[in-house]
Amino acid sequence: MSYFETSTSSVPSEAMKDYGNVSSNVRVHLAKVYGTLALTCLTAAAGAYLHVNDMVIYGGGLLSFLVGLGSLIGILSLSPTPENNNVRFGLLWVFAFMEGLSLGPLIKLAFAIDGSGEMVYFAALCTAGIFAAFTFSALLCERRSYLYLGGLLGSVLNLLLWSQVFNMFFRSKLLWSIELYTGLFMFCGYILYDTQAIIYRAACGYTDVVGHTVDLFIDLVGVFVRILVILMQKEEDNKDRKRKEKRRNDYAAF
Repeated sequence: MSYFETSTSSVPSEAMKDYGNVSSNVRVHLAKVYGTLALTCLTAAAGAYLHVNDMVIYGGGLLSFLVGLGSLIGILSLSPTPENNNVRFGLLWVFAFMEGLSLGPLIKLAFAIDGSGEMVYFAALCTAGIFAAFTFSALLCERRSYLYLGGLLGSVLNLLLWSQVFNMFFRSKLLWSIELYTGLFMFCGYILYDTQAIIYRAACGYTDVVGHTVDLFIDLVGVFVRILVILMQKEEDNKDRKRKEKRRNDYAAF
């Protein structure tokens, strides 16, 4: 997710009219990005696994969030030069591992709700499917029209941030549900936008593997978290409904 480059003004207008096919150099760059993204996801999964199984002293929490945030700031602060390459890759693995630790409490709660873990696996499968579908859509669209989404997505992001601040005081379940589904659609949009932005920048010679991997990884995490929360919410609602039905049946028996 390009947090600092969501506006369409950051991408020249020529990109919007680009009908050219993806060049071989861009394909090589994309292969590196998606390969690195796969390793990043595995690193995050390892962090989440260690937290869920209580195999680390300091699991997901404030410390992992701060270390992950520091790693992300480090990645963004260092220019993508050969001299900084190893350091930035190291920071990427730290960021991914800490992100996995931070996801640990949510995943552990999902296992507590559903001991089989089907919700977690289904959320991961849905995330992979959504990411693949939107990625192929962005890759196969010769006209870089999805770059127009940048300004809209940035506005939606700002609106969500303000609504979350508002909801901290009013605790509206309806608003929370709207934020949840809107956030899911927003991150799906960012997959389209970031993919085409990566293609255009790579075509212009800007081949920042680490930076582009971070953009897509944040999109993936955003989609996964929201799908998992939606599944957890539905499971809790089903359990509440069954409890109420059982209570009514018990009363009817008397």
